[in-house]
Amino acid sequence: MSAIQHSSLLRVIYQDLVRFRGLLFWALLVLISSLAVIYLTHANRELIAERETLLQARDELDVEWRHLVIEQSSLAEHSRIEHLATRDLNMQRPGEEQEVLVPWR
Repeated sequence: MSAIQHSSLLRVIYQDLVRFRGLLFWALLVLISSLAVIYLTHANRELIAERETLLQARDELDVEWRHLVIEQSSLAEHSRIEHLATRDLNMQRPGEEQEVLVPWR
């Protein structure tokens, strides 16, 4: 008797699934949609966190670039270059007798 009730129960479940297949389809669609929303929300949060990290790195690089520009301008000053040339390389400005004019064609 148990086997008859079991097969009968399976038949009733199958008939219900066939009868309500439209409802089952929509329920499955809602489930898939909700899982997609969860996944996309998680991906969005990860991308926002990565964006914030990249913006912070950009700001740090911008500050470093500004410092390097200031350092370059201070190193490129003519008086500093002239001072280093005379002190470290023993260079001097040529006198008039040492100047040579190169003819132009």
